[in-house]
Amino acid sequence: MSGPSSTSVTLASAQPMLVAIIGLLSLVIVGLVAMAIVVRKRSRPQVDATTDQVRALPAPEQRPPPRPRPRPQLVRSGGGGGGLAVATSTAMVCPTCRTEYHGMAYCTRDARRLVPPEEMLGGPLRALTSGKSAGLVCMACRRAYEPGLRSCPHDGNELVPFPVYNATRPRSRRNSTEPSGVIARICPVCGAKYDLNARFCGHDAGELVVIN
Repeated sequence: MSGPSSTSVTLASAQPMLVAIIGLLSLVIVGLVAMAIVVRKRSRPQVDATTDQVRALPAPEQRPPPRPRPRPQLVRSGGGGGGLAVATSTAMVCPTCRTEYHGMAYCTRDARRLVPPEEMLGGPLRALTSGKSAGLVCMACRRAYEPGLRSCPHDGNELVPFPVYNATRPRSRRNSTEPSGVIARICPVCGAKYDLNARFCGHDAGELVVIN
């Protein structure tokens, strides 16, 4: 009869211990949950502050793309007989006297057909540096022609190399190649007006006449 009574006594003594263990576990769980909530609340303001700082940072300044630099375009100044520089795309050059023109097809000094500067750099300029003539000139009418002819097709006179013509013509004519600033000549074919020192029309190579 002592068995059941001893078992009941043991259960009665163990019950408060179980209650204490369960209560302790509950306190531990509640403490962990509370700690997790506190840590989460503390970390959230830090994240918000970091986000605000990122938003407060000024946006990087967007610089416009660099503009391409235009290539320098060299244009020869002055009259004929000098050196040649690389000119603009609209420029044309006389192969004989090396004078540069814009918007014309013939040289107003010797009626030679004009060529692009690139052609001058590839052909006649090399001939000039090597000592060969880049053209022949008639001493009478002052028209220039390509090398290979002997007489002027216009008046039949003998042609001479341009360096010879340039060295033997009178000083007054040599200085008259520069523009005088006086419009006194006109083309009888197209009616274009030119400087007093021009001799041929730059559009049709016609011989100019003095304006009355």
